[in-house]
Amino acid sequence: MNFRLPHFTWRTGVLAGIVVQAILVLVAGWWYFLAAHLRIGIQDILLAGFLVGAIVVSYRYPINIRLHVKIQMSTVAFYLLAVLLPPPVAASVAGIGILVAEVSVQARSQNLASDIAVQVARYILSVLLASLVAHIPLHGTSIHALLLIAAVLLLFASDMLTFALQMFVFFDEPFRKILLTCVHGMWLADGAQYILGILGTFAVAQEPLSLFLLVVPIGILYFSCKYVKEMNESTGHLLESMADTVDLRDPYTGGHSRRVTKYTAMLLKELGLYGPEVDMIVTAARVHDIGKIGIPDSILNKAGPLDPEERAMMETHPDRGAELLVRYPDFARGTEIVRHHHESWDGNGYPARLKGLDIPFGARVLAVADTFDAMTSDRPYRKGMPVEKAASILRDGRGKQWDAEHVDAFLRSILAQPPQTIPLKEPLSQPVTPVRETADLVASVPA
Repeated sequence: MNFRLPHFTWRTGVLAGIVVQAILVLVAGWWYFLAAHLRIGIQDILLAGFLVGAIVVSYRYPINIRLHVKIQMSTVAFYLLAVLLPPPVAASVAGIGILVAEVSVQARSQNLASDIAVQVARYILSVLLASLVAHIPLHGTSIHALLLIAAVLLLFASDMLTFALQMFVFFDEPFRKILLTCVHGMWLADGAQYILGILGTFAVAQEPLSLFLLVVPIGILYFSCKYVKEMNESTGHLLESMADTVDLRDPYTGGHSRRVTKYTAMLLKELGLYGPEVDMIVTAARVHDIGKIGIPDSILNKAGPLDPEERAMMETHPDRGAELLVRYPDFARGTEIVRHHHESWDGNGYPARLKGLDIPFGARVLAVADTFDAMTSDRPYRKGMPVEKAASILRDGRGKQWDAEHVDAFLRSILAQPPQTIPLKEPLSQPVTPVRETADLVASVPA
């Protein structure tokens, strides 16, 4: 995940604290290492060089495990560093490896210097803690095996905790929810790498050159994930096709999902966010109204106000969309965004009447973009509002119906655009079958 820090204050301080802490513990570790007159052998240097190269290669060729979610086959390298090298050396080499890897893919990832600094600090802390446990001076093969397992648990836990903290700082969602999502998405892929790491540790203890044999099982694991990558790409294409189908069913508001997608991307950019998590939110914007497929034409095409029974039916479309998308596990987090994009900050939305930060971050972003397009698009019973009037309504509803921070960011982005570049719907040149846009049913938006 990538961030632009100038918009933040306390959030910047949290991440800066991680970096400072990593520097301090690394300095303390080296001070102890040198004070104890410990030495680094040629074998350690060769091992460090090999594993740094492995980390860089893993970043150059990541694996797609879910839609818009990539991992690197670097976990096994970090683990081997932690258990095979002295703690300060392991942490330093891990930091060098992640630094070189991040710089090597910077043109593609567009990570800022602050992003790279936080990543380096995260891995320095995680590897150092795991290495300290792995090098507890105990004896016996069984105890040693337990220490290796303890190092696995500590490295995984510290990796997940620091990554979740990084996400929490920039995405206003409960920390526990972010942490559980990270663990659920990563435990299987990381678990396979940790198993290889433990086996590699025992192999190296018998013959140092056997480390190179790990290339074979790691390669098998990597290429077996190619199938998953192909499935992820197919899922993305299928979701976009479904979104286009919804727009074709809505001739009067055709292009709504594409415009909402553009507005969502603009808002996220203004918040200073980009990367895989943002890509997932943007994809959710493309299919946010997919549940309208299950709404009868008699309701969708009704030109006048909906009666209470019809409104209740219309308000089922977020759940209907989520039920349709839940068949695609690669899009699990996007499914929750679709389900909750009509929730309200004050708890008066639907379908679950979530309130405040309980609403998924992406759903709060989408709610602003969706409502703006609903207000500025033509309807069979009214013309679209001017941008200024729609902006005024959003401003009045900040902190009530919509997340105030998201409204402010959206208004900055939309009002900074030249009028001709705002992706409003073109005026209609001929009558078409009237269709009611679901986002127009937001209670606070005047008809």
